[in-house]
Amino acid sequence: MIIRTVIFASVLLSSTFAGASTTQHQQHGSIEGLQQVGSGEMNWFLLTVYQASLFSDDGDYKSNDWPMALQITYHHDIKAEDLITATAEQWQHLNYQQSLFNDWLGQLETLWPDVEAGDQLTLRVEQDGSHNFYHNQVPIGYIEDERFAAAFLDIWLSEDTSEEKLRAKLIGEY
Repeated sequence: MIIRTVIFASVLLSSTFAGASTTQHQQHGSIEGLQQVGSGEMNWFLLTVYQASLFSDDGDYKSNDWPMALQITYHHDIKAEDLITATAEQWQHLNYQQSLFNDWLGQLETLWPDVEAGDQLTLRVEQDGSHNFYHNQVPIGYIEDERFAAAFLDIWLSEDTSEEKLRAKLIGEY
């Protein structure tokens, strides 16, 4: 619920409702060779904040079975700092130790750009567990901790996520 509040406030402050149509990006690089497992929207009342899609090598979801990619297509402009705040709140919701994720948040500050309507951020995790973030299919970097990818994906894929319906859609149960 908190992630919705932070992102919704960011959307309101950015005043981008007029340009909220999603731009289609080429589907290569960040999800190349993967098949879609599921897809769903994160909504706030009647407002769609983003579309999330999960990909795996065979189109099935298996927890922490790599390769896997989570791709988020934003429908509104959102500042990177608001994305980072929402990420921290979700890790708190999942009871991650703040001492564990504080360093990750600092690294995300250097990686993540502000997003505009139609932009995509993708996390791709490779077979060996290495990972990379992509902004509109262009690699932008990774977090230097082997635990990061699973923790980041837990925001959407954990059974304890704050967005249970979105999780069900992503993993193909809904």
